[in-house]
This record gives sequence, C-alpha cells and structure tokens, in this order.
Amino acid sequence: MGRKPKKTKVVTTRKRKTAAGKPSEPMDPLLTAELEGELVEAQEVEGEKPFAFRGREAVQEALETVAKMPYPGVGLRTIAGILRGELRANWLSYIARTETWGALFPNPLPAVESFLQDLVRAGYIEGSHFTRLTERGQGVLSNQEAPAVRRRMKVISPSVRPLLWKLLLLRARLANERKAPGLLKDEVILQLLERQPTTLEELKQLKGVGKFILQRLGEEIIRLIQQFRSSGKEPTDETSQPKVKKRGRKKMA
Repeated sequence: MGRKPKKTKVVTTRKRKTAAGKPSEPMDPLLTAELEGELVEAQEVEGEKPFAFRGREAVQEALETVAKMPYPGVGLRTIAGILRGELRANWLSYIARTETWGALFPNPLPAVESFLQDLVRAGYIEGSHFTRLTERGQGVLSNQEAPAVRRRMKVISPSVRPLLWKLLLLRARLANERKAPGLLKDEVILQLLERQPTTLEELKQLKGVGKFILQRLGEEIIRLIQQFRSSGKEPTDETSQPKVKKRGRKKMA
C-alpha cells in the first residue's frame, strides 16, 4: 500500500466587516497613520495636549531653527540638541535667537538627528558643520512648498513651551549646583507639562516623583506651574491692571 496523501490545510483570512455588517472597533488615528505612513494631524479630544505627533510642524520647527542661527551656521548636532531641549553654555546665544528650543523634546536625541538627516536628503538643509537652509528649504519654511519628509515626530505645543523652558532651566541649575542631572527626568517633565499639578499632593501622584523631589523641589515646581498658569489667564500689561485712583489735595475755597 502506498502512503496516504497529506491533507493540505487551507487558511482563510477573515475580512474586517464594513459599515454594511457589524462595525468593527475603531482604531486609534495615530496608530492608523503610523501603519499607513501618512501625515495625520493628531486630534485633541479632551483639551490641548502638551505634545502630539506632527509631520509638517516638525519640519517647520527644524527649518526655523536652522534659519535663526548666525552666519555661517552651526553644526547639525547643535541643531538637534537645541530642538531636543539640551542646554550648554556656548549654546545660550543660539537658544536666545529662536523659540524652538525643546520643540522636539519628547523624542530621543538619535531620532532627532535622524530626522535632520531626512531633511538633508530631501534637499531642505545642507552642511554638517555649518548647517544652512537651501533654496528649497526656504520655500518650505515660507509655505510655498509642502514638505515631502514623512517622518512623524512628537512636537511640544507652543502654548506649554514657556513652562518647559522653566523646567529645563531648573534641571540645568540643579545639575550645576548639586551635580545631579538625573533629578528631573524627561518622563517627569512630560508629566508636569501634561498634568500641571498645583499642590504637593497632586505632584506626589506623578510617576518618578520621589521623596527627594517632593521635599526639596516640590514647592519650587508648584510655584513655577502656578506662575505659568496665571500668566496665561491674567493680563500682564499695565493698561489691563486695576487702576488705583490717586487722591489729590482738596482745593481751598
């Protein structure tokens, strides 16, 4: 007797039901965009988030940083560090020129450097030691041309960048005074931007906030957040302040 032929197993794939059938569970728009490689703006459902996945805005932030640097330009590594929110003594004059310091803070430094290399390959910037905009990059910066780079980066919202700057400066000061750069980790700063605690009890709920941060830095962090929140709600110019009537001397009859 010969051997019986092996049965071949037929694998069938189930199709996702469309609107005609039972609706499937909706996918997260950020995940869908990542799978398809499309530039999809993040939808902010419950208030403004401190950061979101952006494509076009990330390109604009990077090109603006390059454009603001003094002639003949700075290195590509310096541009990445500024966008990442790093602080060095010889960078202070560069950081003062732009408001993009820390714009790509949620991304690791290698990812920011790879993103800048994408801009080089796209023909938007040129040079590694003295980075400068190309003619095509100037067109993208002035919105005359849509960016072709499809890498999506996490971009800090401009509305919370002043608070980010305060926290980064606080971390730099602690690193200089106490030689402890790891006191305020990136994860803690991102939570502070998102939750913005205004009490020590709320601050204690954040992941990564230990006893040392709570006791030594808690009040200062709360004060920075309260100043940031009040500056965004209350007018600071003198014309909007309540005016106090000056009492003059009564004229004698």
